[in-house]
This record gives sequence, structure tokens and C-alpha cells, in this order.
Amino acid sequence: MQTRELQTSECRQCCSFCDRVVHPSGCIAKGCPFLYAYDEDDGRRYMGCMNKVFSAEIDVELFSQAERTRHGFGGVKLTGTPTAACRVSVERAYEGYGEAFDCVNPEFFDLRAACGS
Repeated sequence: MQTRELQTSECRQCCSFCDRVVHPSGCIAKGCPFLYAYDEDDGRRYMGCMNKVFSAEIDVELFSQAERTRHGFGGVKLTGTPTAACRVSVERAYEGYGEAFDCVNPEFFDLRAACGS
């Protein structure tokens, strides 16, 4: 991942360590034309993003199992520029109290910046 993409997908300015993530469930719900799937020789099916909004290739069976739980599959780290249709959010790696965990970059939570708008 290039430096510019890192700056837009993660913030390490405080001890919370925040990442912008995209939710593949949103891709499926919206019928995203950039979502692809392929089958491996062993019968496993994987899905990914042709635009590399996320670079992970996700096991569809494990994704489906996670989606049936209360928490769902969740998000995967943003690695590219999301489209306006992408469901993007910010996740904090660490919750804490005190000055070390106080956000010093509230602009990072402006998701319009991630979408380039």
C-alpha cells in the first residue's frame, strides 16, 4: 500500500489506532458490479473487489456463516478509493481513557475524504 493510501485508510496519531474499513455485506446488498467471485479447485469460493477498495479475498462460506451471527462479518481494511456506493466506516483498534487516547485527528472520521468527494 502506498503512503498516500495509508494516510487515508489509517490514523495512528493517538493510541486508539483507527482504520477506515469497507463492509463487503454492503457490496452484496447493493449488487456492486465490481464484486467478483471465483471457485478454487477444492470447491471453495472466494470473493473480492476488482477496484481493490479492499484487497482481501474472502471465503464466501465463512462470510455467510459470520453474516448469520448478531455481529455479522464486519469490515475489511480499506486499501483503495471507495466508490460512493461503498459502505465505509471507521473502527478503533483500542478503547482507552486519558489523553493518550483522545482523538487529535477528528477529520479522519469524515468519510467523504475517503471517497474522494
